Amino acid sequence: MWKIIWLFSGVSSVFAAIDTGFVNFGGFACPREEKALGRCLRDALNAYIPKLATGVPEYGVPACEPLVVGALSVQQAAGPLAVTSSYTDVTVRGPSTMRVKDVQVDSKQHKIVSELYIPELRVKGNYKLSGQLLMLPIEGEGQFSGKYADIDAVVSIALGRAPRRRAPDALTCESLAVKFHIGQAELQLDNLFGGDGELGNAMNKFLNENWQKLAEELQAPLEEALRDFLKPLADHAFGMLRADDVLDRL
Repeated sequence: MWKIIWLFSGVSSVFAAIDTGFVNFGGFACPREEKALGRCLRDALNAYIPKLATGVPEYGVPACEPLVVGALSVQQAAGPLAVTSSYTDVTVRGPSTMRVKDVQVDSKQHKIVSELYIPELRVKGNYKLSGQLLMLPIEGEGQFSGKYADIDAVVSIALGRAPRRRAPDALTCESLAVKFHIGQAELQLDNLFGGDGELGNAMNKFLNENWQKLAEELQAPLEEALRDFLKPLADHAFGMLRADDVLDRL
């Protein structure tokens, strides 16, 4: 009998310690101290992210791949290439392969900054292009595919509070911004020059030899797509926490 009482007493002490010194985050008991909390959030997110491709029904999170990007247009007039292009029905696969490298928590400024690594994003859809290359007219309309690899991303999250009746304030993701750097890119445009294979191959070769400029033009829409991928994750993840567990009162 005394052993049972001692056991329950020990369990109660553990839960009391967790309640006072730790944050319960999706099954992870994370210390409240900023650096330790950042490391724990990193590990918890890395355990959670791979599930996003097919969704997490128990948390009400739907399948997040492929991402769908709205119609976009690009005007490029640098160096020998001056083109106007548009893209529709664009889908993106690969965000669920990302890994969180680092999480920095700033409780006083109410923000979190996270560094991510994405091995690869695969993009496909329809394109329409017209313009000039070295003073020669170029045009094309059809399907395109692309691959962006070795992506380092920085995600900045502004945190806030959501009052709850008869309960402590919930933590909220007020805003989320993404910036990334692409290490390598490949692009294939089908049906360039009305299907002329020789000219089309030459144009694709030129684009892939000068991919940095084209990647810069497409980067903002891809960052927006990645933001739309991460925002529901952040909303759910931080919604599990109490604001006072993470934020200092300003």
